[in-house]
Parts: sequence; C-alpha cells; structure tokens
Amino acid sequence: MDCPYFHIVTTVPSELNELFLYNSKICYDILFKATSDTILALAKDTKWLGAKVGITSVLHTWGQTLEFHPHIHSIVTGGGISDNKWIEGKKEYLFKVQVMSSLFRGKFLSMLKEAELVFPKDKACLKDKVNFNRFIEPLYEKTWITYIEPPKGRPENVIEYIGRYSFRVAISNDRIKDISNNQITFEYKDYKDNSKIKTMTISAEEFIRRFLLHVLPNRFIKIRHYGILSNRSKKTIIKLCRILIGTKVNGNFSINVKRKLKEFICPICGCNSFSYSYSYCNSYRLG
Repeated sequence: MDCPYFHIVTTVPSELNELFLYNSKICYDILFKATSDTILALAKDTKWLGAKVGITSVLHTWGQTLEFHPHIHSIVTGGGISDNKWIEGKKEYLFKVQVMSSLFRGKFLSMLKEAELVFPKDKACLKDKVNFNRFIEPLYEKTWITYIEPPKGRPENVIEYIGRYSFRVAISNDRIKDISNNQITFEYKDYKDNSKIKTMTISAEEFIRRFLLHVLPNRFIKIRHYGILSNRSKKTIIKLCRILIGTKVNGNFSINVKRKLKEFICPICGCNSFSYSYSYCNSYRLG
C-alpha cells in the first residue's frame, strides 16, 4: 500500500537462548505472537494511533559472527484502519520504544510460563513451576532490546528491502574468505566498533556448529503477516485501505524493483501496454 512503513526489531535476552534451542518451534511461535500482539495492541490504543495496522514479520536467529541471536524484523504500516477510515500516523513516530519493550517483555514471559517446555538435564529442576518462575523473575527487571526505525524512502523501497532480506541464510558465500587447514575465515560487521568490517577465523567444526544453530524446524513458517496484511484480511481490507488512502484498486500504484518481469505481448493485437494482471490488452477486453 502507498503509505509509510516502520521497521521494528524485537529480541529476547541471551539468558533464554538455551530454552530456545531446546524448544525452538514453541519459542519461535511465542516470539512471533508476542511481537504481533504488542504492535497491534499499541497501535489500536488511541493514545498512539487508534487503528488496526498491518505487519509483515520475518524471523532471524543469527548475529554477524553466526552466534545464536533470535529476533524478529517487522515492517509495520504507518497508519491503519478504524471505523472504515484510514488513520494516518505521524511520519517519524509510531509509539515509544520503551513502552513497546515493556509490553513485549510482559507478553512474552507470560506466554512462556504457560508453554510446555523441554529442559536440558542440568536444568531439569526448572520443570517445577516455582523454580521456573524464580529463573525468569530477573528478566522482568531487565531492559529488553527493541528498535523502531522511522520510514525511509517510498513504499517500494520497503518492498525491495524485505524481498532481499527475507530469505537470507546465516552467512552468504561472499563473506567466506578462506577455507584451509581445517580453518574458516569470514568477514563480519562489528556494530560495536562503528560497523567496521573485520575478519574472524574459527575451526571448521565450530563453523558448522554455529551454522546449524540456525536451521529452523521442519515446515516452520518464518515470514508471517498480521492485522490488515493478514491472510484472512488482505483480499478485502487492503482494497478498502487503498481507496481510503487515495490509491486506485486497479493497480496504478506500481512498484519499481530491480528485478523486472519479462515483457508480455498481447496475442490478439501484439501490443505490450496492458497490465500484467490482465490476460489480454484493455482494448481486446473492451471489444
């Protein structure tokens, strides 16, 4: 839709990493739900926006050095629908990141308490609810890292960004600089040092161990949509939203992406001026 989009990142503290590795599907599902519930609840509050927004969320589990770091990137519409009206949000502001962090933390830990988890042998005592509550209690006092980036550029830039970003694996081939003597050297970006590009050398076994941390459960869905972008809503609500924000439903809002579709030629008149969504050109359809 032709509206601004915010980029939101939600992550969990490292104290929960081991639980994630032993209960990956359960914990990833909770991470998705806590993230979407938080964003939808805050956006619906009239204190911030007072409308139902759209969310596309993507799960990532790695950092630059391939260590385990589960987090979710969400693209959120900078406006929403309420009572069949489009409510435009502030261009540089959606809601306070501190409020989102606190609400997200509460929702995640509440869901985690109700989940049926598996524990490693050295933490078998956490099967007892009293011990488990003691384990997670300090996490309520900890600041959970969340991030809200204001819209940058036009909506098509967001589409292109999410397209490149969605199906990445933990490391690309071009970051691997050397494989020799059972050692692997790869590049990484050090965000703690002004995003400088550095190299790291680790054993092949350690490299494989780190890479396998990011293999998702079988058939796990790592890209999910919520709110007005959810699968149940998008066929009807998105059309309405486009009308409300002044975008024609017939597809005149075009997205300029680098990867262009091959040119279609009308089999009736030979022209190439029709929309990709049509089987034939407009003149043929009208005729």
